[in-house]
Amino acid sequence: MNNRLQSAGFVLLLLNYFSLKKPVWGVRELARYIDKSPSVVQRGFNILEEQGFLQKNKNKEYLLGLRCIELGHLANNTRQFSQLATDYLRPLSEKTHETVFIYRRYDDIAICNFILESDHFIRFTSTEGEALSLHEAPFTQVILGSMNTLYIQDYLIRHNLQDDLILKTKLQHYANEGYAYSKEAYLAGTQGLSVPIFSFEKGVLGSLCIAASSQSKDLTEYYPLLKSTASQLSAIF
Repeated sequence: MNNRLQSAGFVLLLLNYFSLKKPVWGVRELARYIDKSPSVVQRGFNILEEQGFLQKNKNKEYLLGLRCIELGHLANNTRQFSQLATDYLRPLSEKTHETVFIYRRYDDIAICNFILESDHFIRFTSTEGEALSLHEAPFTQVILGSMNTLYIQDYLIRHNLQDDLILKTKLQHYANEGYAYSKEAYLAGTQGLSVPIFSFEKGVLGSLCIAASSQSKDLTEYYPLLKSTASQLSAIF
């Protein structure tokens, strides 16, 4: 039992070496750094990868996986972000009377990490913690379209989408407009308006979105308010 606990402790300890300054590790690189054999580190990485705590990039190096992001999101709900987001989004919600939500970018995915529900009886399929690839929906495509050209090209290649002309046209359109407006593109009977959330230091952070019934008035009239709210939100990301 003691050996098992020690092994479990070592595996969890490996996660501590991933940080903002060093988010990616190769097996041999970390083995040298902590003075362990590559085979020992590889076994630990394999366990963490199987459970979703790590994932491999195209260079066979390791970075934090979706499970770590999900746990981070859960922890985030008990901290200051939720209250600050509510304060920032309340005026937008009260003005539009529609559901407002935030998607936050983590590499090639976006995770819904905050929703302020409409006072209508309509409920949407997005839930806090939902993860989507950046190309999957208009409210994530607006994030991808706002990235630099090199990133977009690399992303499309990574996801075998380099020949998807429809997607490329959408991304360019959203970049030109500064927002993504769609009707029944992600969910039947709904419309959505999304803008990217920018930071001067960190680039594109995510997106701020309004969702409403397709029978409601055109959401594009709220673009100026949505854009100004997104600008304020960048301060708490």
